[in-house]
Amino acid sequence: MAKSKNHTAHNQSYKNHKNGIKKPKKHRHTSRKGMDPKFLRNQRYARKHNQGGGAGTGTGSEQES
Repeated sequence: MAKSKNHTAHNQSYKNHKNGIKKPKKHRHTSRKGMDPKFLRNQRYARKHNQGGGAGTGTGSEQES
């Protein structure tokens, strides 16, 4: 009896490109599941106390009349 074929890539490229090879979807916020709890706690405090306002920072580039 003849040996059977173990592997072939025939037609796979066609099938992949039939609907297009798409980039993975970019999510706005990635999951924090499994991240270091100590780091996450610090990030939460840093985010809470870093609510800087855009108005009144006084860069001097505004025109005063």
